[in-house]
Amino acid sequence: MPGIFSGQNKKKAFIPASGISHFMKILGIATSPRKGANSQSLVEHVLAGAKKAGAKTELVRICDLDIAPCTGCNTCKEKGECIIDDDMGSLWEKMAKADAIVLGSPVYWGRLNAQAYPFIDRFYAYMKPDFSTDMPKGKKIVLALTFGGMPPEALAPLNAYVKATFGYLGCVDGGFIWQNQCMGPRDLAKYPETIKKAEELGKSLTK
Repeated sequence: MPGIFSGQNKKKAFIPASGISHFMKILGIATSPRKGANSQSLVEHVLAGAKKAGAKTELVRICDLDIAPCTGCNTCKEKGECIIDDDMGSLWEKMAKADAIVLGSPVYWGRLNAQAYPFIDRFYAYMKPDFSTDMPKGKKIVLALTFGGMPPEALAPLNAYVKATFGYLGCVDGGFIWQNQCMGPRDLAKYPETIKKAEELGKSLTK
């Protein structure tokens, strides 16, 4: 059973007086440790739709990066920067430059997979003491989930969690797509309807 929900806020491509279009940038972030697995594939199909609509796209695999967990030292609040020297800074810059972000994760035990949380926890380092950030506001956040046999209604808290967390960064809801019964590493291919909807969701991000 496929599922899709498109956000209501739509951002149109910017065309200045010169007539040169601003190409929207869509960043996909896949958290699965398995290369090419179902959740990554679902993100890739969203990106494919956006690319067909004229956007520039990029896929980042969290497991290809060095992102350490937050240590809770609070140096970021005292000195204005994180003491951990890893790939989180460069990923944050990619997020800041994107017009939309597509986050993809498998669902393990009713939650995002373990690799997703160090990345999300590190948002704290980029928040000011009042919890505001310099992240440009209004970019869309899409959540793409794949999972096994759990009931689809159990995904609502996960979607709400991700949208609320990225909401701290000023992101707006860009959509939610999922596919269950993805037990094997290539099972998403069995659901062409979901793949088509993922591409349509990607196209909607450029409007």
